[in-house]
Amino acid sequence: MIMIAEFYESWRGIRKNARGKLSLDQAKQFHQKEKPYVVIISKNKAPVYIVKINFNYEGYFCSIAYLNENLDAKKSESYVAQEHQLFLKNVQKKYYDGREIDMVTYLYETDGRYRKNFFIDGRAMEDAEYGKCDVSSHFREMIQFGNYDSILPEEAKRGLQEG
Repeated sequence: MIMIAEFYESWRGIRKNARGKLSLDQAKQFHQKEKPYVVIISKNKAPVYIVKINFNYEGYFCSIAYLNENLDAKKSESYVAQEHQLFLKNVQKKYYDGREIDMVTYLYETDGRYRKNFFIDGRAMEDAEYGKCDVSSHFREMIQFGNYDSILPEEAKRGLQEG
């Protein structure tokens, strides 16, 4: 399935739309100047993934949101810059199907420690789960302008290559 990538100044999650369309050259200048921007990856003219490049202005270097058919983020992954590479620091999974638990978050550390939180009606439960896991797969190649493959799911990589 062919996918296309378009560049914008921002994605407004509440309004479910993008603001400030950028040309390829403008987006490249934003990247070179480390000015935040977003890449919207669409399939059949509908946004499927939102790649947000922050350059650490909002605590994370970059993130990717996986959108459902209603343009709600069902999952997001946030990365921090760590010694010329990226580290998957935070994962959020949201559920829109009426479950009691509507969101689960994972916060990872480079030494493998993690914290897992559950949310009901947008409120964190008091009992966070702590543990240790193998985070070797959380280290990714640093993204470059126009090449976000290290944080994209396989479907997006294939779709953009076909497009």
